[in-house]
Amino acid sequence: MKIGRQEPTTSVTLPYRDSDGQLAIDLYEMTGRTAMEWQRILIYDILARNDDSLWTHTRYGSAIPRRNGKGEVIIMRELYGLAVGEKILHTAHLQSTSHSAWERLIAILDMLQVDYSSIKAKGQEFIRLDKGGEIHFRTRTATGALGEGFDLVIIDEAQEYKIEHQTALKYVVTSSKNPQTLLCGTPPTAVSAGTVFKDMRTDVITGHGTNMGWAEWSVDQMSDIKDKGLWYETNPSLGITLTERNVQDE
Repeated sequence: MKIGRQEPTTSVTLPYRDSDGQLAIDLYEMTGRTAMEWQRILIYDILARNDDSLWTHTRYGSAIPRRNGKGEVIIMRELYGLAVGEKILHTAHLQSTSHSAWERLIAILDMLQVDYSSIKAKGQEFIRLDKGGEIHFRTRTATGALGEGFDLVIIDEAQEYKIEHQTALKYVVTSSKNPQTLLCGTPPTAVSAGTVFKDMRTDVITGHGTNMGWAEWSVDQMSDIKDKGLWYETNPSLGITLTERNVQDE
């Protein structure tokens, strides 16, 4: 059976010896899900540790075409973070997107029969484990989260991440002993409003990033949109959870 390319077409990963990736995968697979190989690669790189046992990548970006399952990698990272006691901020550019992420995580915690307390009011979603960490869900604004402190910041739909949002969020992890920021998005289109995601990609790929990692599935030049070979190069879940007809329709 033919499946999509599992390794990123373009990636920058700093050297590391150890990773907590398998711990995150084990937690995730307790839900009955199975991590695909490309998701395993990403979570291993995201949770890589340096010789001081700190995150190898304090900032990590990934650009993955829609409907491939990038949200599952976010869930893996958040489940792990909650289990080890991290304080997490999950941000999205729309309130509906942020609320949906809260709903997905609540459903998984219920499945795992984890004890937690929660607020579900839109715009103020919150989960705190009785024996673990906590996660806040917010819609990005120019002033959101100012004055608060977190260990992990998730920038979902990062192609819409604007400089004014970054200005508000870049300092919320400075008090953490082991901070990490993840920018998770889809390849930007002509109408994508954000610039931070594209700028980060350029910095990492050209070697100007510090403690940064990156992964993407892409083509390096304008190509025939009907070339099925390229569909498999740029959609890692094709042939697993995504079909050729899905791609064809889009």
